[in-house]
Amino acid sequence: MTITLLDSMTELPPAAEATEPKRRARGRPSVVQAAELRESFLDAATQSFLEKGYAGTSIEAVARDAGVAKITIYRQFENKQALFHEVIHRAVEKARTDMHAALKGEQTNTEERLLELIEGMYLGATEPRTLGLLRLVIAEATRFPELAKLVYTENSWVLGPVVAYLEEAHRSGQLHVPHPELTAVQISNLAFGGVRFFISRPLAGPAERREWAQGVLDLVLGGLAPRTAQQQPDAPDASTAPAQRSEDSTV
Repeated sequence: MTITLLDSMTELPPAAEATEPKRRARGRPSVVQAAELRESFLDAATQSFLEKGYAGTSIEAVARDAGVAKITIYRQFENKQALFHEVIHRAVEKARTDMHAALKGEQTNTEERLLELIEGMYLGATEPRTLGLLRLVIAEATRFPELAKLVYTENSWVLGPVVAYLEEAHRSGQLHVPHPELTAVQISNLAFGGVRFFISRPLAGPAERREWAQGVLDLVLGGLAPRTAQQQPDAPDASTAPAQRSEDSTV
């Protein structure tokens, strides 16, 4: 039997080349490669937070799971809290996009638009990874109160399109929304279902979700309906206000 040795100039056959591991060339990664690396370690970070919790996750372990150097992560995030913030932001970004799309869609009927919005809120929050991260924040809030603050900030950002829509609806007289920021939070809490949202199974399917959304809409529309002049609360009489204040001061 003859054994042929390959010297350094001999080309490997196609089958042998296919088995060689592909390595990224040394040097600065391209824009596409950098984006792929970022997605890789953010996916690994999300999985680690969900499986190991906040305390059990480290940047070093995330880098190892993602197959990147830890300096790759530290160049973009100074610590684990900053990394977790990005994981949360990434998880809720789709919910904001979906809300914006529902409000800017072809549907012009106010009730139908609100119905789609409420259902979209529920779907965005019950996406498995998003729901898992929110449950994690609640579980870890006592030990890491800063996590709750991060989620509160993100919630305000997510509801931005809803607040803008309610402001415009109030200006145009379609709805009565004197406090759009507060109303957006209240509607979202109703849409999610409060404690039920965290401890119970998600609604079974489109029909059940639509029934839930319709119930929320029926509940809020009475308070959001445009008010006539007769329905407006009476303003205090300016002529009697000083006397009233004087009487109050003597009590």
